[in-house]
Amino acid sequence: MKNIVSIGLFSGLLILASCKNKEQNIVETLDAKALMSQSSDSFIGLWNSGDAPALSGEFTNDAVRVISNSLGPIVGGEAIKNSFAKTFSEDSELKNSQVSVVILETRLVSDHILIGAGTFKISDANNVTLESGKWGNVYQYKDGKVKFLLESAHRDLQATDTLGNEGVLLDKSFVSKDLHFNKIQASIAGYIKSVNEKDANGLSMLFTENAIQNVSSNEGIVVGRDNIKASLDLADGMVLDANIIGYTYLGDSLSIAYGNWTSLDTTNNTMVRGQWGNVFEIQSETAYLVMESAGRLAK
Repeated sequence: MKNIVSIGLFSGLLILASCKNKEQNIVETLDAKALMSQSSDSFIGLWNSGDAPALSGEFTNDAVRVISNSLGPIVGGEAIKNSFAKTFSEDSELKNSQVSVVILETRLVSDHILIGAGTFKISDANNVTLESGKWGNVYQYKDGKVKFLLESAHRDLQATDTLGNEGVLLDKSFVSKDLHFNKIQASIAGYIKSVNEKDANGLSMLFTENAIQNVSSNEGIVVGRDNIKASLDLADGMVLDANIIGYTYLGDSLSIAYGNWTSLDTTNNTMVRGQWGNVFEIQSETAYLVMESAGRLAK
């Protein structure tokens, strides 16, 4: 009887080990660039055909879009489908537009989460650029393909962009009891403090060593803590504020959060505002930025 039990336990352990090894092998063989390219090609094809329902199917049911031409985040499958329907509607400037995408950075950050960053351009039928900018997105891998968890895409600054002469009060930050949310709060507070105190070193230390920074105030995508520090332009007289609108813990010590920001120039009494959608990694008691993606609102 003991031998039968021992054999049964041993067989069970072998099965568990085999499943674990198989799962590990799948993770090791995932090609982040290929998966991202597959997603990009699908997105481009569906956008260019103006298929809003199918395009929304490239997102998970609880995904979020944080984009420059929307005054707030677009949350959930139905809202995302409606946002694309509006984009392709008769009265939209983007009706019959064509999108092109360049992938500059891809990274597998867990066995089912990918992040990527790059550029986009939206053109009309005459190949005139309607909008261009940068994106830093989060994807979930499942059943051989990836779907958007977070699209954080922000247009380039335009010469015609104007600064507001009226101050904007941000809504009170979203509050959550979800795991690690307090660490995200501390990270955002530390970011604001470092910017307003012109502390470039302190600000750079809020990022992981190989973090990605994708913000409309910089040219290109910046990779790595040292490069992020070197690219910072903390001008005198600028006062930053930001809030948190939403948060999701993804597991594997990874979280996404998104919200609004304002920057007041106290010298000229002018203000710009925008949105952010970022990825964080929890290390002990601290939430570090894995990817920052932020930009100004288009209106």
